[in-house]
Amino acid sequence: MTEHPNATLIRGGFAAVSAGDVATLTRLIAPDAVQHMPGHNSFSGEHRGIEAILAMYGRLAEETAGTFQVDLEEVYATDDTVVGVYHSTAERTGKRLDSRHALVFTMRAGQAIDLNDITGDSDADDSFWG
Repeated sequence: MTEHPNATLIRGGFAAVSAGDVATLTRLIAPDAVQHMPGHNSFSGEHRGIEAILAMYGRLAEETAGTFQVDLEEVYATDDTVVGVYHSTAERTGKRLDSRHALVFTMRAGQAIDLNDITGDSDADDSFWG
């Protein structure tokens, strides 16, 4: 069975995050997209626009001295929605992150217009990110 085109796009997006490939992310994420981050930490809330989203990704890498990694485990896609289940790891200030999330993408014309991150353990994420 052939994978849905939106699933292929999101797989490429996760690979781009891991590689720091800003060009691919800029093509995948709409200029006016919004990413919603859960919890009560320095990354929580809405990041509006591609520049703010890319800046947040840069901070994830910076604050973990480049140890932040995402491993895409599963992808489910339709014409307008994609769910990516991923495992994230990182080290920061003597702490270790080991967390599973789902990232729900609303798609329009081959681009993500809304990204909603859902964590399996917001207390652990909040403790790590502070």
